[in-house]
Amino acid sequence: MAGRIPTEFIEEVREKTNIVDVVSQYVQLKKQGKNLFGLCPFHEEKTPSFSVAEDKQIFNCFSCHRGGNVFKFLMEIEDISFPEAVLKAADFSDIALPQQLSEQKFGDVEHSQAQQLRQVYESVQQLYSHVLLKTKVGEPALTYLQKRGLDESAIDEFGLGFAPNETNLVLNFLENRHVSRELLVRSGLFVQRQDGQLMDRFRGRVMFPILDQGGHVIAFSGRLLAKSETEPKYLNSPETELFQKREVLYHFSQAKQTIRQTATAYLFEGFMDVISAYRAGIKNGVASMGTSLTSQQLYLLSRVTRQLVICYDGDEPGQNAIADALELVKDRQFDVGVVMLPDGQDPDEYIKAHGNEAFQKQLNDHVLTPFAFQLQRVAGQYNFSVDSERLGYVQAALQLLVTVESTVEQDLYLRQIADQATIDLTALKSEFEKARRQYQRKQRAEKRQTRFAQPTNVQTSHAPSPVFSTVLNRTEISERRLLSLAMTDRTLTQQLIDDPNFAFSNAHIQELFLQWQDYLEQPVEHTVAGFTDYLTPELQKLLLEIEMAELPDQISDDEVQDYIQNIQRARINQRMQQAQQQVKLATAQGDTDAQTKWLIELLQLKRQLSQ
Repeated sequence: MAGRIPTEFIEEVREKTNIVDVVSQYVQLKKQGKNLFGLCPFHEEKTPSFSVAEDKQIFNCFSCHRGGNVFKFLMEIEDISFPEAVLKAADFSDIALPQQLSEQKFGDVEHSQAQQLRQVYESVQQLYSHVLLKTKVGEPALTYLQKRGLDESAIDEFGLGFAPNETNLVLNFLENRHVSRELLVRSGLFVQRQDGQLMDRFRGRVMFPILDQGGHVIAFSGRLLAKSETEPKYLNSPETELFQKREVLYHFSQAKQTIRQTATAYLFEGFMDVISAYRAGIKNGVASMGTSLTSQQLYLLSRVTRQLVICYDGDEPGQNAIADALELVKDRQFDVGVVMLPDGQDPDEYIKAHGNEAFQKQLNDHVLTPFAFQLQRVAGQYNFSVDSERLGYVQAALQLLVTVESTVEQDLYLRQIADQATIDLTALKSEFEKARRQYQRKQRAEKRQTRFAQPTNVQTSHAPSPVFSTVLNRTEISERRLLSLAMTDRTLTQQLIDDPNFAFSNAHIQELFLQWQDYLEQPVEHTVAGFTDYLTPELQKLLLEIEMAELPDQISDDEVQDYIQNIQRARINQRMQQAQQQVKLATAQGDTDAQTKWLIELLQLKRQLSQ
């Protein structure tokens, strides 16, 4: 397929697609100096090391060292081929395809294995949707969804469908489209009988498509339409090369733009909660995949917001799930709030009972801090009409409060505890001071025990490693800056080419410079972003390190000459070391002619160095 995309079209897409706009669909970027930084989408980290240079249209992660231009980013984040990345970027920038590309059939295009799976899931989602909305067999499922308050626009927004209670509907559908058995098995859409025959995994279920962060269908979750004693209420696709449920949030791809705009994400417990909240005007809601919240899902959210509001079911299992989520979140840089809906209701039930405006008011006006949630949860365990129970609540609440460091928060919650237990605030503060001193003594004792138990030869520091671990010397700085300047200044490039005595002392940088000269011969617009496509991974990594380093705002001609002289001196020093080695070798071998030759060479080099 690569040969079928005209070079002119590739360059047009590259020129008209801003890498910042594309990356911002996946990463929350913040300006820092000339570049933009964010949390890397390719690995978990707490300190942003992922950078985008808008002026050069490239990205680079200083930790995992992934980098390149906009096509490379899409290839990495979407797991697609270069031609597919070009077409996706073209679609993003609303660039019309050349006629020869737009006329190509699906079967004529060489797709990656991941893309083949996505095509399968996309077509199956369309099949399920058609069955739900356009067939008689789908009417019971459609009636069920309508009774749940979903109109056709909501069904369309979430891509809902129906898998009828038939064994081979999807199997026949895909086999008629000549999908290979190997791909059918890999898709997870089927179970295999003992005789080796395949049968549809999802039967008699309302279907919820699961999308990746790029908006592609990668899996399904099916809810039984009729109750069953032998089958689970919800059934998810098995994990595949595209779908790992611990890394996916339901509705994230659709919600992430609103999450960025509002700087807030609402975390719900189930699919229907997300859908009901959406219909109530909350467009920035997501849900975990029927399991406990995971660190991978939190990292996905952390790349687009730092404000997280948890609104799980109000019953005891829901409260336990909130407590687990807060435990997972506490060591991460989130500003977390908790909404506890009254009467143990879940969001879907509350909206039906009280309406959209009341639900929005709950989310806006009744957000608890994590500690306030814990305090409220503890209070629910005691009977305040009994004195011993009230005292038990006070002791339990104080044991929680001693872990809070802010004196302002301590004062706020002491007043709440005093009001809740109807006791004197002064007496409560006195009890708190005793509990706090006891807690601090315990903390100091635990630290001493840990310190004494720690082997002396083990470093205990957990400080993050610096982004740059290599200190560059003067010559290395000069070479990197000179190459970067030459790539933006054709006159300087030509000056270096015309100087017969000039060459970079670093062999890899010299190779980059030579390949840049070759690139300048190509009939395309010459950019750093375009140049990366011509390089090996090793040279591309070096180029990105050079280009992502910020240069001084102003570099004078004298400074450029200093860079050149530093490099030339380094080259002379290299040649002097070689000459000295040859002198030693000739002396050891008793070769006076060679010894004289290399001594003369060494003398000439010393004269050059002193000039």
